[in-house]
Amino acid sequence: MSSASLYTLPIELVYHIFDNLDVQTIFFSFRNVCKRFYTIVDIYNRYELDLSSVSKSEFHRICRIIRPENVISLILSNNDMTPGQICLFISLFNIKQFVHLRALTLIEIEKFELNLLIEHININSLNALSIKIRKNNSKSNDKSMISLLSNIVMANLHKFDLSMWSQEINNIVWPKQCTLQYLTLGHYVTLKQVCEILRHLSHLRTLVLRNCIVNDTDGTMTSFSDIQTNTHLTSLTLKNSRLQMNELELLLSLTPSLVHLQLTGSVNLLDAILDGARWEEFIQIKLSSLKKFEFFFRTKTDINHNPIDIESWVSPFRTMFWLKHKSWFVTCNFIIKTATLRLYSVPICDPCITYESDFDKIVCTTCTAIENDALIMNNVREVHLDLTLMMASITAQKITLRSHHLFLKLTDLTLTINGEWPADSMEFLSNLIDLTNLITLGLYVDFDHCSVSNTINNIGYLLKQTYNVRSLTLSNSHYRSNLNGIVETRSYSSMPMLECLL
Repeated sequence: MSSASLYTLPIELVYHIFDNLDVQTIFFSFRNVCKRFYTIVDIYNRYELDLSSVSKSEFHRICRIIRPENVISLILSNNDMTPGQICLFISLFNIKQFVHLRALTLIEIEKFELNLLIEHININSLNALSIKIRKNNSKSNDKSMISLLSNIVMANLHKFDLSMWSQEINNIVWPKQCTLQYLTLGHYVTLKQVCEILRHLSHLRTLVLRNCIVNDTDGTMTSFSDIQTNTHLTSLTLKNSRLQMNELELLLSLTPSLVHLQLTGSVNLLDAILDGARWEEFIQIKLSSLKKFEFFFRTKTDINHNPIDIESWVSPFRTMFWLKHKSWFVTCNFIIKTATLRLYSVPICDPCITYESDFDKIVCTTCTAIENDALIMNNVREVHLDLTLMMASITAQKITLRSHHLFLKLTDLTLTINGEWPADSMEFLSNLIDLTNLITLGLYVDFDHCSVSNTINNIGYLLKQTYNVRSLTLSNSHYRSNLNGIVETRSYSSMPMLECLL
């Protein structure tokens, strides 16, 4: 009986393997194995081309090999790691050649570049379009941009993600016959615009709003009494928004079919949005279909809270409704040093958090048992950590270091180190975080004259542990010349962006 090998696999199985590989692996490794693979790579027609984090040399190699008609998904970016990439791409390709393109993502794009691409692409052939317009390009009252965006939403898109830093996002004209099912908007979206969207987009099922301003009713709701019968929205997310309970209740009253609701942002300590009893009553009356409710609320306070105070915030979430009927669990933290109160559902839904030692905060929770605390952090992708304060707390409290990772999917880590690099901190970090998943690393270091050599050695050791990092930021207020010693500790051939903030 002959044994199967990779060289004799049916082409359908090879295609299936390609479906799960990035284009660099396919082009730079798989393609060079043999003539058969070389040919298969050329005719494979399901490429999802993500150029958002490739080096410039990789970009040119990919562009020489790729056949536009074989690409179904394309991601281009002008971010700090790949400046000028979109304009360079436009100079190399005619976007009309990408005849089978179904998904397009444009990150930090200039407005003139967007006009060029949209003018020549067949928008109606796309299923998904994501646009993040560069911040310095977001001029208010740009009628040409409003017209362009209004034309885009009239296409046959099913998914649209638009991010721009100006009020003109609220001037988009939403057609009554719109096929959008998934819409993401940010920033500065007003409640009035949300109502316009709900009124016109009858096919919409998922709405995600970033930096939404939910405090501008001004009688808006009275003119949208027909929305409740028109909308079939099942998922609503408000990220990093300014939230108030009265306005939220008005908005959510228009979306009775919600199955999933996620809210993250800043709130007022005295606002009813922190009241579990108020939420329980509202959900039972207005959102009877709700299956999943996630939230992460932050607020500052000048009151020095104690454990009894923190328990008073959690107590309304200990009813049968929360614990038995819904199985929704809640935690409240008071961070002593920053006087910050956090009230959130478990697991944490906010992808970006500041992490402190449990001994630097007061914690109350409705969770009766946590078998795997890593599950609580499963959605977290970015962490800010004061390593000096953390290690001082661990030393003072004689805490035993963790034996397993708390953050398994972290991609972005920012560390603050004041003075000497803390002893045993490298062991702490490697136990706390799966460092191999990190893509972005920020180090804010205040070098101490007596220990600068030790600090540089520790940074070098950290860089060896974080070998998948693609973007490194070093911030230092002293000893400018010593940064050269850090850079020499590793090869940056795999790291296209190194930023030193001095």
